[in-house]
Amino acid sequence: MKSIKPLLASLCLAGVGVAPVQAGRPLATDDASTADVKSCQVEAWLERAGPDRVWVLAPACGVAPGLEISAELIRLQVPAPWRAAAGLGLKWVPAAWQLATPAGEMNLGLKLHTAMAKDVARGWHSSGSSVLLLSSLKLGDALTLHTNLGATRSRLIHSQAALLNLALAWTPAPDWLLFAEAQTNNRQAVFGATLASGGARYWWIKDSLGVDLTASRERAAGGPTLWSLGLGWYGIGL
Repeated sequence: MKSIKPLLASLCLAGVGVAPVQAGRPLATDDASTADVKSCQVEAWLERAGPDRVWVLAPACGVAPGLEISAELIRLQVPAPWRAAAGLGLKWVPAAWQLATPAGEMNLGLKLHTAMAKDVARGWHSSGSSVLLLSSLKLGDALTLHTNLGATRSRLIHSQAALLNLALAWTPAPDWLLFAEAQTNNRQAVFGATLASGGARYWWIKDSLGVDLTASRERAAGGPTLWSLGLGWYGIGL
């Protein structure tokens, strides 16, 4: 259980959500942008830490200017009572919240998320909810800083926490994205220690089809590295 704790805390217990480069992947830190109106995306990935595995399918669609609805379907292969999880998210990034700052252009947004979990005893039931303030700051043509600040509440463990996610994304070439990020909270004994991650995405078809690889590790936890291999398909018209 320890090896997969950060993932369970974020996906199932806390209900933080599976985020998602156009709306998240391969970063866990969400960005302040949404899918275009009448356009959808589908992201899928495998998380692995030691023998534990988690499979995720996460579609999202733009339903109005600056408004996106997302979902997650999660299958857990871990030594725990949870067998599956699901989530539903709503992201709002209004054009009026775009700012010009001395450091660069900044977009702001808000994301609400609710989650459910399935265990062997009770079946499906509510597992938690979260609210995040999103910001994306362009520091140049190739560098962007993403920040998430918010709170989460877990119904499974009857606890809540403040959240902070930071990610720095770099585009060294048109077909590549490299990034580093950290996810932390103020209740680490319950929701897991700070999680540091790094990875890359390669665009097979620019801005339409990408594959990514990520490595994550809990700070000072001594557990195995959490690996993630994913695929994202974007710009699917309705």
